[in-house]
Amino acid sequence: MLFNSFPFLIFFGAYFLLHLTAPLKYQLMLIIIGSTLFYSYWNPYYVFLPHTLTLLSYLGVLWMMQAKAASYRQWRMLAVVGMLLLPLIFIKYTNFLYNEVFSPILGIEKYQFDLPLPLSLSFVSFTLISYVIEVYRERYPIERSFSNLSGLVLFFPHLIAGPILRPHELLPQLNKPKAIQRTLKPRVVFGAAFFTLGILKKVIFADSISPSVDMVFAGLEKFSALDYWFAIYGFGLQIYCDFSGYTDMAIGLALMLGVRLPENFQHPYTSGSIVEFWRRWHITLSNWLRDYIYIPLGGNRSHYYKQLTNILITMTIGGLWHGASWTFVLWGLVHGIGIAFVHGFRRTQLSALFNHLPRWVSVFITLTFVMFSWVLFRAPDISTTQRVILGPFTAPFGNISDFLKDHIFQLLVIAFFFLTHKWDSHKQIRKFVAKTPASALWVILALVWIMSFIINEESSKKFIYFDF
Repeated sequence: MLFNSFPFLIFFGAYFLLHLTAPLKYQLMLIIIGSTLFYSYWNPYYVFLPHTLTLLSYLGVLWMMQAKAASYRQWRMLAVVGMLLLPLIFIKYTNFLYNEVFSPILGIEKYQFDLPLPLSLSFVSFTLISYVIEVYRERYPIERSFSNLSGLVLFFPHLIAGPILRPHELLPQLNKPKAIQRTLKPRVVFGAAFFTLGILKKVIFADSISPSVDMVFAGLEKFSALDYWFAIYGFGLQIYCDFSGYTDMAIGLALMLGVRLPENFQHPYTSGSIVEFWRRWHITLSNWLRDYIYIPLGGNRSHYYKQLTNILITMTIGGLWHGASWTFVLWGLVHGIGIAFVHGFRRTQLSALFNHLPRWVSVFITLTFVMFSWVLFRAPDISTTQRVILGPFTAPFGNISDFLKDHIFQLLVIAFFFLTHKWDSHKQIRKFVAKTPASALWVILALVWIMSFIINEESSKKFIYFDF
């Protein structure tokens, strides 16, 4: 059930009315039942999965904290985390491990197992692992209520594709719900604005770029250098607007329900280095990788080369989390190499000279690196990656007039995006909403919704991160 679909509008309308009328003591049960129905719309046969993983975490943490000795508690924590990862590893990575690792090494015939990936499995697993580790580190108390823990996982605005929540970011709000009627008007106005921003990004930007990008990556015909440049930068825009658009909608929906979710993006394409990029892109995942993989490996506490190794391991795991293929592994590794290079470069004398250059130079270099590395993320295999990355430099340049005629709207969309990207933040949206008269604001929002649903009727595409 896509956020930008008519069935979801019906679902949310009914849910919101129940949310407004139900007593506070029933709000949590409403979240659990409503979110279960929301998830079951995709596939009712998998609806047991998030509930089962939640129960495993709930009982596992109680068992973990019963251990008296710290060493026993640590082993129990690792056992619970391992059990949470087992379904993810088995379903998501069996075919990759069997066909790409064991088959070449052992010389056995390749075989494709029929293991459809349940929606949101990666996000649910990481959210629950956060809960287990935060309790183990005594940064958050044991959640004695299974219903509250279920609410943390199942809360439908973030259920499918994040943000990846820590327990302190939602559980206190579920433990002490506030009467939404007292702040209903501002929450609805600001929530609707964030939701509309997400629709704008998803439908007008991401989905309008997608067909031309897909054609180039499919490689069913010959393309010009202009086509390849368009596909590389177009996909960079597409994946950002698709994923951050989902997050904006999730944050807006949650706000209308009286819940605050953390911001997940802060205009990452204005970053001056790849290190800065990962502080602005998918922030909740970046923090998760830092706190639960990079720092336990030793972080920057070890000697310099061990720190670089920790970076490479962490980012490679981050790449593999996104998908079970060598292209995702390489994508994570390439970003790890980029981060390691930045840290190494800052130790040289050249960094002082580089700091005196205009900021746009470092932004351009970072953006180019990110855009070309996205090819690994999008390409289905290594050969496609090679073709697309080399395409801008090896293919015929192409006819500019024909290219402009075929892509004029999409080029205007890309130009508008990059010209306004530095203002793409919730802080700016709040300022805009606060300064705009209510009558004018609702007209603007309505126009965006109408335009989006007209376009959406012709080509409705699922969110990219639904696959992860």
